[in-house]
Amino acid sequence: MSVPALAAPDDPDKVRALRRMKMVSTGLLILAAVIFLFAWRMQSAGGAAYWGYIRAMAEAGVVGGLADWFAVTALFRHPLGLPIPHTALIPTKKDQLGESLSTFVHGNFLSRDNVVEKVEAAQPAQRLAEYLADAGHRERLVAEGASLAQALLDNVDDQQVQTMIRNAVFTQLTENAWGPPAGRLLFAAVDNGNHTGVVDGILTALHRWLVENRERVATVIADRGPISQDGPIRWVHERIGYKAADLLIQWVTNLEGNPDDPARQQLDAALLQIADDLQHDPHMIERVEGWKLAVLQHPETQRVVDGIWPAARQIITEALQNPDSDLRRRAQEYLADTAVRLRDDPEFAASVDARIGGAAGYLVERYGADAVGLISDTVKRWDASEASRRIEVAVGKDLQFIRINGTVVGALAGLVIYTIGNALVG
Repeated sequence: MSVPALAAPDDPDKVRALRRMKMVSTGLLILAAVIFLFAWRMQSAGGAAYWGYIRAMAEAGVVGGLADWFAVTALFRHPLGLPIPHTALIPTKKDQLGESLSTFVHGNFLSRDNVVEKVEAAQPAQRLAEYLADAGHRERLVAEGASLAQALLDNVDDQQVQTMIRNAVFTQLTENAWGPPAGRLLFAAVDNGNHTGVVDGILTALHRWLVENRERVATVIADRGPISQDGPIRWVHERIGYKAADLLIQWVTNLEGNPDDPARQQLDAALLQIADDLQHDPHMIERVEGWKLAVLQHPETQRVVDGIWPAARQIITEALQNPDSDLRRRAQEYLADTAVRLRDDPEFAASVDARIGGAAGYLVERYGADAVGLISDTVKRWDASEASRRIEVAVGKDLQFIRINGTVVGALAGLVIYTIGNALVG
């Protein structure tokens, strides 16, 4: 397994800038050392008094420059290659630095309060409204959602889904008795009069069938006559058959839309009795259960249940893939309505902001530590020397100013100290 370094390669411009700054800071240190040697020689040779000031100033500058050179170098490597304790801090303390950085980010940036405040201050609902107000954005969003849904659908195991549907359907239908709930439903429908429309519909259908099949009904009645069908008796039977058919049609017509008819009242009473038997009569409940098992075990029932998922999958797929499908059109309409509500309803927009902020806070609270853990985990996988080199390239230019400042400030401090010393001795 390869060990990753920093993600970005070295920036040539930063490398050149670092080299220039190293040359400047080192050159300033060398200049201070040369001045020190020259001033020391001039002072030793009995030169003017000011050479002492120059020597002290240059000497302190060399000391300051060397100290800061050591400090800056110790961050990235051992100075002069010597294994001095507490040097090469970044390579040797890389993992601890990664842990500390991870903890710092989590504690000061990825806290729940900070994230929620930042998210709500950004007014995501307003931005979402502006985005959804554009028809092209809505169309693109629905298309992307449809593509995602189709990808999820394509990765579904059809056999597992069919098995799950079969188990859910047959388990529920087998374990629960049909009689009592059917009886309660029938009782509620009859007691509230909700069954009237159903009965009217049945009677309407029956009336239509009787009218359309009047001759067949009359023939059936005539054929059932008790007297021989030969000769003129047949004609009498036919007349009776037609008369009976007409009376039957008239009777059904009278029942339609007339819930107060005695026959309808008797029908309601019969339905209520059936509802009671379905709930309390063991023999009726047992008969219903037997019928239920026969229905569930019938091959046609098995075929219908097995066809639920393929049919549903085909319907969903066609709706997702067709840009003009009712599903995608309704989705775009919903997004358009949402954009209007976000824009015109401050309370709704505020609730959306709060929900988005709360969701972000929840994610940070639950997964923030894992997220920032990526920092420490990544740092641990870095090669120590490579990481040190890359960090030095990234920030080393600015660190060279420490060396320059050390040389300059040291020189000024040396001059002040030497001056004060002379003044006190004098």
